[in-house]
Amino acid sequence: MNKKEFFLNTLKGGVYNRKPVWFMRQAGRFLKSYRLLRKKYDFLTMCTTPELASAVTMQPLKELDVDAMILFSDILIPLKALGAYLSFKDGSSPVVENLDVKNISNRTIDLDEVSFVYDTVKNIKEDVKDAALIGFAAAPFTLGCYIFGSGGDFYKIRSFIYEYPKEFLSIMDTLSDLTLKYLNMQIEAGVDAVQLFDSWAGILPKEVYKSFIYPFNKKIAETLNIPSIYFIKNSAHINDVVSTLGFDCLSVDWREHLPTIHSKTKRCVQGNLDNTLLLTNEKILIENAAKLLDATKNIPHILNLGHGVLPQTNSDVVKRLVDFVHSSE
Repeated sequence: MNKKEFFLNTLKGGVYNRKPVWFMRQAGRFLKSYRLLRKKYDFLTMCTTPELASAVTMQPLKELDVDAMILFSDILIPLKALGAYLSFKDGSSPVVENLDVKNISNRTIDLDEVSFVYDTVKNIKEDVKDAALIGFAAAPFTLGCYIFGSGGDFYKIRSFIYEYPKEFLSIMDTLSDLTLKYLNMQIEAGVDAVQLFDSWAGILPKEVYKSFIYPFNKKIAETLNIPSIYFIKNSAHINDVVSTLGFDCLSVDWREHLPTIHSKTKRCVQGNLDNTLLLTNEKILIENAAKLLDATKNIPHILNLGHGVLPQTNSDVVKRLVDFVHSSE
């Protein structure tokens, strides 16, 4: 099997002697090649220029030998299809402007505003045939968190749910429609799998998640016609609910026990090394990776981190981890 077949077969439930490996934020600031480009271009320009986004997406494949690529972009990019203005500054939370929560449901979704994503995927697929390309989007709630404002544990959106439940459901309906259309555009362009990032859904109480978030994520999972991954942090209190969403794979942070999650879902699991292990010495990193590989040896598992690669990480350390995973048969 080539890398693409190996990754997709594992994602669909295959169990092999070794595990496929890739990392969230593998195309990012810890790579020297990425930093060189960032000296010339700002982040948003890199996301919205197909030639640049394609090059950055492929960097980890060439430099780290990972088994899958993930599209270089940002979870807020689809908001441009609703007419939002986005700004990114290093060290600060992204800013969403020209998108009032009061009129989101009245906005028209114009995918022409994000057509550069389609072009980026086409470019990558023309250049790489034997490694999987993962498309992605933010889940509706996580996308909404940034529209309402990211300060203070997203208190604005959390309080809005309680005070204006009908209005919130209307907003979620629009955002889930946007998410599906955005993912389907990537699928049409040729991605091999998709990951739905619901990074912040774990901040909600279980009953709130079940009533206001779950139905929209389930609809997305059931509508997609391509292998899919659902990523969430801080999910221990809702894992029994999340496990019934219908995605092919669940990706969780380092707080969770992957064999337990697999035993409940009977699906592939992804993760979940603590990303700070990459900041320790090689002995500690490899010991912990070996423990994870041993714990998941009999279940479908894609090795990844519990969250993204930290920018302080040494790329040589990441490469050594990939090499270790590839040699563990």
